[in-house]
Amino acid sequence: MAKSLELCPYIWEGPYAKWRNDAPHDPDLCADIRAPWMPPDERLIARTCEMIGWPKGYFYDDHFPPAEPQGRGKTYKHISFQWNTSHAPKKLSAYCTVPDKGRFTVELSAEKDYVDINLSLQNDMPASVGPIDWSFCMIAIESPTFRNPEHNRIFIFDGQNLRSFQDINGKAGLFIGKVVGGQGFVPAVHQPLPKSPVESQESVVIVESQCGRYATVMGFEQSYSTYGCIGNMCFHMDPFLGILKNGETKKIHGRLYLIEGDAQDAFKRYRNDFR
Repeated sequence: MAKSLELCPYIWEGPYAKWRNDAPHDPDLCADIRAPWMPPDERLIARTCEMIGWPKGYFYDDHFPPAEPQGRGKTYKHISFQWNTSHAPKKLSAYCTVPDKGRFTVELSAEKDYVDINLSLQNDMPASVGPIDWSFCMIAIESPTFRNPEHNRIFIFDGQNLRSFQDINGKAGLFIGKVVGGQGFVPAVHQPLPKSPVESQESVVIVESQCGRYATVMGFEQSYSTYGCIGNMCFHMDPFLGILKNGETKKIHGRLYLIEGDAQDAFKRYRNDFR
């Protein structure tokens, strides 16, 4: 049995690809993430760069066609990027130059029970851009351990307790939740969606397994919004980079944990590492 998590490039096949049959996207910056205790056919899928943009445009959008074809996607020209796999299954990295706009990087490094996430974005345009929305989507449709269409095992911290999306919003579904420190930012693409009444007091989202013996956690130094979808069983805690000046580069650090323990154990682990 492997002693640590394993990473590999996602291949466009299986239940998730079939589910997205009518709405495909570029899979080249997606990754498989597997823990040693997962069955061989189970995985989480990290869609690391669903969108990287600012209110007037994209650095990157993986949707086919662009996500906002009548808005900021109207003039977007997609460029595909591939992982550097020379250190897989322990590390995947991508260094992506976007002509006339800037560059971004994604580095995923597998440790014993977490994946270290390091993201960066550089603005090469003549003016400041932002706030930046970076949609980092964790997909659980191929993980029976963590699939939770009822949203009763997906938790954020309300300042006092861990509370499930179902408890906060009254039902399962796509509700955009703000995160303290994210300056109230909600990207235009999400502004028409229903809003969660509770602001997360930490930049972390936790999914507990059905049996309660395992948990997966995604957390960053700072995020701006959290939500989950019941179709692909995804969960988000999207990283916040704010505004980038001309020539400025910003970096942000996060982790995806796959631990043996319940939601409370997972929350303690995140706090120990990020406080």
